[in-house]
Parts: sequence; C-alpha cells; structure tokens
Amino acid sequence: MKTPFALIATACALSLPCHAADPAGLSSGSRASGLDALKAGFGAASTTSGGNMIPNWNFSDPAPLKFYRFDFPYQEWYVDNVKYMKQVSQEGRNCAQLDLPPGIAGNQGAKIETALVPCEPGATYRAEVEAMTWDFSAKIHAEAYACDPRPEAVRSDAEAKGAKLTIARIPAMNGRPTLVQIYRAQFPDPPPHSHKWDKVERDFHIPMEWKVAGETVKPAFLTIKCTVYDATMGGGKSYFTGFKLTKIKEPDAKGAPTTTGPASDKTAVVR
Repeated sequence: MKTPFALIATACALSLPCHAADPAGLSSGSRASGLDALKAGFGAASTTSGGNMIPNWNFSDPAPLKFYRFDFPYQEWYVDNVKYMKQVSQEGRNCAQLDLPPGIAGNQGAKIETALVPCEPGATYRAEVEAMTWDFSAKIHAEAYACDPRPEAVRSDAEAKGAKLTIARIPAMNGRPTLVQIYRAQFPDPPPHSHKWDKVERDFHIPMEWKVAGETVKPAFLTIKCTVYDATMGGGKSYFTGFKLTKIKEPDAKGAPTTTGPASDKTAVVR
C-alpha cells in the first residue's frame, strides 16, 4: 500500500503535465525538495491516535490554533478573516472562537479550516466536527484538493475577465504547488444559535480523478472547513472543536463521484 506521501507525489507530480506539477517554475530537483519538506511537515501530525488524520483536532497543543488555517490574504472575501480567530476554552473544551464584528456575518461570514492532510483517491472517509454556534449559523464541508493544472498566466487572465477563482484555489507556498478544490461534501447543519456542543458527522466517497481545464487530476489533500454566517448585521461568536477525519474504506472506483456528476455533494449521513 502506498504511503500518504507517495500518493501526494503521484497526484501532484506524475498525473499532470509539466507546467501543472511545476507551477512556480521550479526544477524537478527543487520540486522534489519541496515535496520532501511538505512530507516532513505532515509526518508527525497527519495521523493521530485512533486513526484521526486531523492534527491538533481538540486544540490541545500549547501553541494556540496550531495547524489550523484562517489567514487567507489571497481570497478577496477573507482578507480580514485572521482578525476574528482566537483559541479559547468554552463549556469545558478547548476550541476555536470565531468572534465576528458587526456587518461580517450577514455578508461574507468567516471561516476556519483544518490542516491540509494527504488523502487517497477513491477512498471513503468519515468526518466529524463539534460546533456551538451561539450567535450565528454555520455550514461545514469536507473539501478535496488537487494540483491545479492551469499555469499562472491562464489563471490571471481568467480572473482579469471576471472569473472568481480565488475562493476555490490555494496558491503555491511552502514547497507545495498551487491547489484547486475539485470536490466537497456538506455536513448536516449544526443547530443555529445553539449554546451547547452539537456533533455533526458524515461519510463521503472522494473521486478517483477529476477534470480541470481539460486535464485529469487526482485528489491529493482533504480539509474540513467551518463557515459562520447569519441573516444579521450584528456581531457575535461561534465555536468549533473535535475535528476528526478517518479513512473507513479503501479506494473503489464504483460509486466514486465523477466529473459528469455534481461537484458539490450535499447528501449527508447523520449518525
């Protein structure tokens, strides 16, 4: 069986044309070094006890919000998102607090995402999050990312013509190539304005491959994203913890989502 990092190399370096595997113009040696650095960054944290793939899933690390992603200067709707994040203890649990000033929830909202963790194309996963929505409502998704096969010039041209690509892509950084979201699975909604911890979970089957700009790509990473919003211009808070992601079934092309099917699967399983 391939290791998660062998799968990254397969998905990000072997299945794409040269410009896709090397979007920053790196030499193959530099790219290999970048992938090695990426592997090292995930090595100790990509799995935890019980098979959970999410590092710092319960915010127990001494470094607040370690491994979580909440700073998005490359996404025009979320350039100030980092200002709303804080780690706190609420109702007996360490958690992420999203503290939104007036005007945010009723417009773009705010979000927090787990670390990008290696995934296996065609596998089935189970994901879980605990939410205390408090003042707002929330949407939660598991999202699959692949290496973006579009060169920078193509992406820039599309955006100059009005296409909104930033919300579904992550620029190259830290030795990792540019990523594009190819699939997402929506959780059942946690109860809005709830002042207790509510657990939501679902199973989902990720694609074996996907078409992006005419090129075939394979999913390489998964992340869990929590977005806070509401029909209000008031401020307030929401809280999240207990992020879990486990593989429950080996890769199987039968029943896997395909490019001809819906890109956003909203069929949720509540347990």
